[in-house]
Amino acid sequence: YARAVFKYKGGARQQSFFVDLKDVPTQLPIPKSASRIKEGASKYAGVTFHKQMNKWYANIMIEGKPYSIGSYDNEEEAAVDYARAVFKCKGG
Repeated sequence: YARAVFKYKGGARQQSFFVDLKDVPTQLPIPKSASRIKEGASKYAGVTFHKQMNKWYANIMIEGKPYSIGSYDNEEEAAVDYARAVFKCKGG
């Protein structure tokens, strides 16, 4: 049964993990370099916009695995939480 569901669903799905930001102090957003900013994209590292959901998402890669930080109504909130996740993971 599991193999049939696996085949029906289209194979392996990328697993996403969540980052816990409790007890992490507020950090300043991390801006992208000017050459990496494209029209309509976020000006902050680790932040993307999902058009269908009309939300900003913060994501981080840790040891090659994607971690979801959360979804936000504005870009700056997502950027601040991304900076907090970097602070937590890098040992700031």
